[in-house]
Amino acid sequence: MSKKMKAVVLEKPFTLKVKEIPWFEFTSPEEVMLKVEACGICGSDLRYYQGENPWALHTLGIEKPNPPNIVLGHEYAGVVVEVNHPSNKDLIGKRVAVLCFKVCGKCDFCRTGRENLCKNTIHMGHGQGWGEREYYPGAYAQYCLAWANLVYPLAENISSEESAMLDILAVGLHVARRGNIRPGSAILCLGCGPAGNAIMQSAKCLGAGKTIITDISPLALKIAEECGADVIIDARKEDVKEQVLKETRGKGVSAVYDSIGTEQSLQMGLELLEEGGTLVNMAVHSGEIKFPALNLSGERRICTSSNFRISEFQTALDYLASGRYKVKPWITHRFSLDEVHKAFDLLLGEKKQAFKVVLIP
Repeated sequence: MSKKMKAVVLEKPFTLKVKEIPWFEFTSPEEVMLKVEACGICGSDLRYYQGENPWALHTLGIEKPNPPNIVLGHEYAGVVVEVNHPSNKDLIGKRVAVLCFKVCGKCDFCRTGRENLCKNTIHMGHGQGWGEREYYPGAYAQYCLAWANLVYPLAENISSEESAMLDILAVGLHVARRGNIRPGSAILCLGCGPAGNAIMQSAKCLGAGKTIITDISPLALKIAEECGADVIIDARKEDVKEQVLKETRGKGVSAVYDSIGTEQSLQMGLELLEEGGTLVNMAVHSGEIKFPALNLSGERRICTSSNFRISEFQTALDYLASGRYKVKPWITHRFSLDEVHKAFDLLLGEKKQAFKVVLIP
């Protein structure tokens, strides 16, 4: 008889069910099973819930329907309880952080150091790359799969809740690097939710001289201050463009990270770039955006960002272990699996009452 566990299943858009399902079956020798201790709710999880497929949009550049019965959740940490090959038995009992996707290692992207763009990725919590399954693995569950070479033993000074933030921290690190930050230069984050906050902290680690953030959420602004942002602009009360130019003495910033993705935010971001600067658009969607081509003069450029490189997960873990990343202020709410609907209602509500929500199975 197969083992059963409690899990949160996205049966179809806007339909989450808490139910008993079989443990996920091993399908390759390198797979291991974790008892999940903490799993963060990511902004992409909310998009899957609403029927979008953000992985396909960002990586494949297409709109792709999701399969039914995805167990969401890819920001997780836990304890290894089973392995599928004796060579990995030393992992049993270890508390680990998890890199939640596996690339093919054979395509042109993987072979040229761009594995974050691998189209053959197998991804926890996203339903990607698994073929057809009754339930697609994810960590909104009591137990979840991982890969032995993609789990990272944790030091005692890092909690499982903190290490569950490593996925978004690694994303932020990759995004920050896409901005080609010049040491000592100023950068601007348009939007400072968890992704923007991770970008801001990563920019500091990469040598930015002044980190400027803006948002309309009092909670996000407060947490950005706690996490070390240098300049905080409340977009409800202040003229963002005016304040950025004041802080940079009219020069502008070397990098803009746009988590908003509107025509207005892109236009303003380009206007605030210094010559040779880079705008990284984090909010890829199928809508049209227009802007004057003259805003790209002076070798200004626009790019996007997708996922992160595998080595960046270890770098993010090192930054977290050394205290250069601060994520304790992020975690504002905790819920059990049975309370997942409360968690989603909170995150999807009009007022930003939560910053980062963690499920504790």
